[in-house]
Amino acid sequence: MNDREMPLTEHLTELRNRLGISLAVVGVLFLGGFFVSQRAMDWLVHRAHVKHIIVTGVPEAFFSMIKIDLIMALVVASPLLLYQAAAFIFPGLTSTERRVVAIVAGPGLGLFMVGMAAGFWIFVPLVLHVMLKFVGGGVAEYWTLSNYLNFIIYLTVPFGFLAELPLVAGVLAHFGILEPATLRRYRRYALVLSFLIAAIVAPPDAISMLVIGSCIYLVYELSHVVARIFYRDPSSTAPSTMPEPWRGGQS
Repeated sequence: MNDREMPLTEHLTELRNRLGISLAVVGVLFLGGFFVSQRAMDWLVHRAHVKHIIVTGVPEAFFSMIKIDLIMALVVASPLLLYQAAAFIFPGLTSTERRVVAIVAGPGLGLFMVGMAAGFWIFVPLVLHVMLKFVGGGVAEYWTLSNYLNFIIYLTVPFGFLAELPLVAGVLAHFGILEPATLRRYRRYALVLSFLIAAIVAPPDAISMLVIGSCIYLVYELSHVVARIFYRDPSSTAPSTMPEPWRGGQS
């Protein structure tokens, strides 16, 4: 990566090449992962917290395997995808922005995985446990395979992004881009947005919305604490630009 000026055609050519590499790697992983996607689907089904998972159409199991295979390919290829994206945008960033991207990219990917794991191991069983309490006597619990997989994805992926917020807030605050006062000022809006997101991703019951919404807002407060710890005032670190006093009589 260099900092020379590039014409638009070279930018488009580089974008095409990097997209081609990314798609080729994802494609290879997708084809290879098809042979283990059945085992992954069996693993998810055997660890389901519901009694019966069924299919209601001929292609449902096949397309569910395709969905699992694609997700596994994207997860495995994510370090390369991040590198290709960073290599393309780095020449157009300032030195501060490059440092922010470099610090966030690596640990951010790890936190994303941790957040997804927390969503799968903690919140999926919790939400299912609460939701299935509303099943009355004489009503059997039957889930279609596609609905069960969508339920897992909709709960785990948002928590993956959510786990990255404290890291992003800390890095932005360290470079003076984000002020803790800004997070404090928008606290009430964050509270409303947290429960709005919970209403979208959680099942339609008050307890699940309360649990998920509270967790989202706690992450926002944690981001505020991290920002306060790592915040550096840009004015305190900026070099002095005061002109030297003029001395008359000097030639």
